[in-house]
Amino acid sequence: MTLGGILRKSPFYLKLKFTLFNAQKKTSKEFFLSQFILIATLLLTLNTKAEKIYPNSEPSAHDDFKVFLQNLNYTVNISWMQAQGLTKGQSGFEPWSGSYWPIHKGILSFRYASPNSTKSKNFIENYQNYSLNPALTFINTGRINELSPAEKYDLLIGDSNWTLSHFMWEKGLRDYQTEGSVATWTGICHGWAAVTHMIPTSPHSPVTLKDVSGQHSITFHAHDIKGLMSWLWATSSPRSHRAGDRCRQDIVDRDSYLRPLEPSCLDSNPMSWHLAIVNKVGLNNRSFVMDSSNGTEVWNYPITGYDYHYFDPKTFIPTHNLNSAIRSLSDLKSDPFKSFRSPRAQYIVGITMDTFHPALTEPTIGITSFIRTKKMTFVYDLELDENYNVVGGEWYAKKTPDFIWSFQDGAQAFSREDAKLRSQEIIWKAQDGMMTSEIAQQARSASARGFVLATITNALLNASALASKPPTEDGMADEEEIETNETAIQ
Repeated sequence: MTLGGILRKSPFYLKLKFTLFNAQKKTSKEFFLSQFILIATLLLTLNTKAEKIYPNSEPSAHDDFKVFLQNLNYTVNISWMQAQGLTKGQSGFEPWSGSYWPIHKGILSFRYASPNSTKSKNFIENYQNYSLNPALTFINTGRINELSPAEKYDLLIGDSNWTLSHFMWEKGLRDYQTEGSVATWTGICHGWAAVTHMIPTSPHSPVTLKDVSGQHSITFHAHDIKGLMSWLWATSSPRSHRAGDRCRQDIVDRDSYLRPLEPSCLDSNPMSWHLAIVNKVGLNNRSFVMDSSNGTEVWNYPITGYDYHYFDPKTFIPTHNLNSAIRSLSDLKSDPFKSFRSPRAQYIVGITMDTFHPALTEPTIGITSFIRTKKMTFVYDLELDENYNVVGGEWYAKKTPDFIWSFQDGAQAFSREDAKLRSQEIIWKAQDGMMTSEIAQQARSASARGFVLATITNALLNASALASKPPTEDGMADEEEIETNETAIQ
């Protein structure tokens, strides 16, 4: 989305009732965009009733980009970033697309492979459909491969009580009994985002093996494996590192400068955001996760890459030349954020950043692609000290990341049953073709607490990745992108 497209969703547009010309030529369009933003900013400066939240535009103490970097190299100098080509960057591997496995569909008990499965937005309708069609009916009629990922897992480890499958629905039942409904945005996107940005291996081919009894042949589709891996990291992940607070307002209250009135909704600060993505992704080629929704809903996405250019904060004319975009504070007589600026700030530079992440997709059968990429655009300025070090910043539109998070390099997700198996040096490879009794016993123990074994899920992941060569475009399943509120507002 263009700079003007983003700002058309802001109060700038509503106050001015200004209509942009649908110019065909890029240069003409950029001219009208720059004039539109300039006039809007000048009008906003007439409003002197802005409420201050923090005394300046610097990040708060808990909004520190360095929590992601550990012992990695980093820079805070905008000129050095430009000189080193860090205006764009990409993670060392591409996180894969997948589902957020919504609670209202039963999380991993969603029978997406069954043509008779209900795909309603109503939790009760989905639960009733599941309850009226028990798993044994699928088994007795030769439709094992239409079972949900959780049911296949229960069958694999010989759990006749279907413990994990029932656990999935119990989460929605608790929400329904408490709230009277189950929000369609809730799910395990935190598990998907965690595993897909931490593990470079991508499942893409189905894996078939025997259950622990040897009676049933079960095919785990790639999305079954993605779901189980997502659940593993949603429930058994290591300690995460986070910068910024979660905003819990349905509609974020803002002043006339678009600054949130609730302190927890102020971050991530543009400084923290910019230095995190440039240093983590650009300089060190590692991904992290952003909550892209600065409201009650949480939509976690792993970052695959970014690309930014500048704009002059006085004229709003876009440019790829850093020196052409830097303005001294003394030159910005109509700066709407003047009273919020850091006392260390000497200069301002405008940034328009395109951020790339894998799309959320509906689970499907067949060979899946590695990634379907989506783009989000963020517009902000950065405050610079006398040496062009970044010391703060302000957002220019409502669309901002809420908080950002990741794990220590090399962190793994596993349960206490996995730890026990490792201490006994018990390993399993899905290529062996059959589940073993000792691993199945530990898996049933973990399921009673709502956990899955990394011993099993990681083995399925590796077998899926090694089952065949990476798929070509013609051989891939048609993965439908999930419509979210985030999709609607991009």
